Amino acid sequence: MRRREPGSGGPRQVMRDLMDGELLSSDGRSLGRVDDVSAELGDDGILRLVEIVSGPEALAGRVSSRLRPVARRLLGGRLDTRIPLADVEEMGPTIRLKRPADGYRTGRSDRWIAEHLLRWIPGSGR
Repeated sequence: MRRREPGSGGPRQVMRDLMDGELLSSDGRSLGRVDDVSAELGDDGILRLVEIVSGPEALAGRVSSRLRPVARRLLGGRLDTRIPLADVEEMGPTIRLKRPADGYRTGRSDRWIAEHLLRWIPGSGR
């Protein structure tokens, strides 16, 4: 993975450098934004980034810690997309991924909102 270090070239500050970064597939399609990250503590005591998370449940937890359990109960993690760090080609303001857009399960939240919420709005065409 190639990394473009913002600032002075020092260690990557994950929350500053990745959060809200645009996810771009190898075929140039926007897949959303980074809403959260997942990390694991190694046996050597070093915290390592494992995956990038994008979706409404992850975003709700960032907006307010009180929204996280509500979103978890309502959505059950069905609409969040987890992208392994191994799928990242390049990190920077835009996170470039190795696979085309069809290789990722993004856009599910948009479909869920349209099918379960927007369909009840008069004039929605359903």
